[in-house]
Amino acid sequence: MPELPDLQAFSSNLTKMLKGKTIENATIHNKQKIKVSENSLQGLIGKKLIKVYREGKRLYFDFGQEAVLSLHLMLHGKLVYSEDENPKYTLVAMKFEGGKTLAITDFQKMANIELNPGPSEGIDALSPKLTAKVLSELLKSSKAKIKTLLMDQKVIGGIGNAYADEILYEAAISPLSIANKIPDKQVQHLAKAIKYVLESAEKQILQEQPDIINGEVRDFMKVHIKNAYTDKKGNEILQTKIGGRTTYYTEQQEVFK
Repeated sequence: MPELPDLQAFSSNLTKMLKGKTIENATIHNKQKIKVSENSLQGLIGKKLIKVYREGKRLYFDFGQEAVLSLHLMLHGKLVYSEDENPKYTLVAMKFEGGKTLAITDFQKMANIELNPGPSEGIDALSPKLTAKVLSELLKSSKAKIKTLLMDQKVIGGIGNAYADEILYEAAISPLSIANKIPDKQVQHLAKAIKYVLESAEKQILQEQPDIINGEVRDFMKVHIKNAYTDKKGNEILQTKIGGRTTYYTEQQEVFK
């Protein structure tokens, strides 16, 4: 599933590709999971795209007032920009001036598509409002494992399984730690790690794949590495399950309970 850095890269590239272009046609190819009607979607026809931006794990296609299309790619959703008006597994297709179509595809039909959605519940992980003080308040009100809290989109938006591991590794905090047991000093490290890891990852993704609008680039990760036995420092990489998700960490990450 794409996480915040992936979606940041997608939104940047989609804005470059489509900003100022007019929608010539909008079609729903699979109505099973789509939360927007065909008539509502076709209301976008003739409108120019202002920008694509990200909040949490969603992409927003902004066509102006009362014309914002929201997209959550879920596990297997993809964006395909091509001359093909109906690629395989297409849920929704938007044809732009110039002849190319942006298709939202998903073989599982789970991608979530809405028009003019309500505000996100959680504070975005890269929001300037997520200060160390605010993060401390969020942690103090939770007895959950810290990794579980970081991935709770109703609390903090945008962080998924892989980057939760990377953030905690950077902050030297064990994913097994209880949120409200983490001292203020370590919370400050965590706040800095969130910003550093997510922003650095976006830069790395764009460096490796400058035009990316789908998929995941993860080869630069330090601990969330499948089949790796040690990190670059030679520390053993351990695995466990937290909330049903495979979690990677080292013994060098301090546990707070």
